[in-house]
Order: sequence, then structure tokens, then C-alpha cells
Amino acid sequence: MRDTAQTPERQFDYKARDASGRHRRGVLSASDHLQATRRLREQGLFPIEIDMVDAARPTAATPRPGAAKPDAAPKRLTARDRAGFLTRLSKLAGAKISLDRALLIMAEGEKSAVATAAAGLRMHIREGGGLADGLRSIVQIEDAATLALVRGAEVSGEIEVALATAAGIHEQRLAVARRVMTGLMYPSLLMIVSLLSLGVIMIAIIPQFRPLVEDRMDLVPIMGRAVFALSGTLAALWPVLLVAAIGIAAVFTWLYRQGRAGAVLAALANRIPPARRVIARSQAMMVLHSLGALLARDVTLSEALRVVADTTPAGPAKVAMGGVGAAVTEGTALSTAFAQSRLLEPTAVEMLRIGEETGDLAGMCTRAATEMREASDRALERFLALFQPAMIIIVGSLVGVSLYALFSAIISVNQIAF
Repeated sequence: MRDTAQTPERQFDYKARDASGRHRRGVLSASDHLQATRRLREQGLFPIEIDMVDAARPTAATPRPGAAKPDAAPKRLTARDRAGFLTRLSKLAGAKISLDRALLIMAEGEKSAVATAAAGLRMHIREGGGLADGLRSIVQIEDAATLALVRGAEVSGEIEVALATAAGIHEQRLAVARRVMTGLMYPSLLMIVSLLSLGVIMIAIIPQFRPLVEDRMDLVPIMGRAVFALSGTLAALWPVLLVAAIGIAAVFTWLYRQGRAGAVLAALANRIPPARRVIARSQAMMVLHSLGALLARDVTLSEALRVVADTTPAGPAKVAMGGVGAAVTEGTALSTAFAQSRLLEPTAVEMLRIGEETGDLAGMCTRAATEMREASDRALERFLALFQPAMIIIVGSLVGVSLYALFSAIISVNQIAF
């Protein structure tokens, strides 16, 4: 690790809030951003922005001097692989095993994408590369929150704590996605089976009755004519529809293997108002969880908000986080900015306000995230409790209307004939 005591001090411009909520600006001396943040907090100030005077900020894409270009993993890791990688590495690091030894242990044994990534990351670090850069280029972790946590830990030396926090963030996201996917699995299968049954009725059964009414179609009720017309169209296009269905299944399988299926399903679900509310609650919970983890690791508020906004999936939550970050930069309190965005529940906003007043904003973000998770679970249960019977009613109604229209047409023609 770096010896920060021997690092020459530099000048930093800062913008912070005191306990009363007033803004303070000034200049202080510190060896790096982390030490500057700690010195401000020792003065009872909550940092919003810290900028090095007359120096460009390092970026995540800038390699360390002497770092070798890492080889990419031969196989793309899934979200589960990346979360498992961080969890295993954090447990080994927490057991006071050196990073080099921990990666060697992970690289040994059964050959897998995770083992290959561990071996590549170990070589990258041995050649002088940074852990954060290796996680991004070799383990394929693009999550800005994880990279910010690890990059800060490379300065402070708290690698095991940062890895454990990052692993917790990844596991929490997977848990949210798993709850949603598990809950939607049954109604999705029900919808697919029901649509297939309806398709068989339209394509294979109804056309067999068409010769009975072909010559007297003008006497058939309008609903019956609509059903026969739809049936004829589907019967003519079923090869095209079958190829399209196979293509959609192939694309979804590819997206799933690439770890992008969840994002696509979330984008589709965002177009359904009830599902949009459930997803918004889950994303709000993850926003608070990530924000609390970053602030606890001495990341400045503006940087933490930027990182969280970058890691939030596209949707209402991402738009809201952009507005929150801009409002805080302009001097608005975090709780006020969240209240204006309407992303969080009122109770969560109150907890953030208490955190601002007591100076424990990171802890209150984590507590608010726990409450939001419970609210998200309740919202998901309510959604599924309504969605499943709604799907049964809708599909049953479609089948019933089709059969009613079919038999009413046959009965009408027979009555006229006799």
C-alpha cells in the first residue's frame, strides 16, 4: 500500500456544509482527497466537493505508471460471477490473507471464468497495476460504485472493508433482481402457455369451421366475422410468427448469457405503470444502499451522487438522481433534493434530514435503505397478488370471447338455414 505520510501535501478547494446547514468554502492542505475529506469532517463539516488546486483529477481510465496492459478474460463473466468473485475475495482478505495469496487460491482448482480472472488480476497487480484498474479491465466490473470504493481503499489501506462493501452492493442488486424474476416467473409462464393455447385455437380449430359459414358470412354477427378474419390472418402468417418467436427466444438467450437480460426486461416493465412503481422502489433502495456505502468510505457527497447516478439503470430513478446531484451541487441540502425528486418515501427523506443534522448521513442512508427494501418487498407482493389473477382473467376472457364468437356464428347460420 502507499505510504500517505510521505506524500507531499497539496492545496484543495472545498465546498462543505456545517451542522446548521450553512455552506462553507475554503482551501486546506492535505496529501490526497481522502485526507482532505477526513480533515473537513474533523472540523465538523460535511464535504460536498473537494478539488485539487491546479491539478487534473485522475480518472478511472488512466493507468498507473508502470502498469502492464492486462489480458482480457477469455470468457465474459456474468453478474453472478462478478458478485461471487468479489464475495470470495473479500472473505479471503477479511481472513487477513494477502491479496496476492487470495488471488492465487481463487485461481487454483477447477478451471472456470472466475479462476481465469483471478489469475489475470494477480498477474496485473504483480506487474504494478492497481486493483481498481484490474477489476475493471480483467474482472469486467464496470460498476462505478465498486471502482470508487476500491480506489479509495488503495489509498487508505482498507482493502478488505471496501471489497466487503462492494460485494454487499452486488449481492443486494442480485437479490432484488432474483426476487422480481422469481415473482414474475409463474405469471410469465402462464401467459406464454395461454397465448400458445389461444394460438392453437385460432390457427388449427377455428379454420375447420369456416367452410360451414363461408357462403353466408354476411349473416354472421360482427364479432364472429372478426374472429374468423383474425383466425385467417394468423393461419396464413403462422410460419412467420414461428420464426419471429424463435428469433426472440434466441436473442433473449444471448442477452441472458451476456448478463443484459435483466436490463432489457426492466426497460420493458418500466412501460407498465404498476411494474414501474415496483421497479422505482427497488432502485430507490439500491440508491440509498450504494450512497451510504460510499459516504461511509469517505467519498465526497458530490462524487458519491455522481457514482450512484452512473450505476443506476435507465429509468425514472436515474433521471431523479441526475436532478438530485445538480441540486446538491447548487447548494441544496441532500434531504431537500430527494424530497423534490419524489424518488424516496417521506420517512426515508426524514431519516436523511436527521443524518444531516447529526453528521451521520452514511448511517442514516443505510437505515433508510433497509426500510425501503421492506417497502419494496411489500410493493412487489401486492403487484404479484394482482398481476397473476389479472393475467388469468385476461387470457380466459380472450379464449372465452373467441369460442363464443365462433359458436354464435355457427348457430346464427344454422337458424337462418332452417
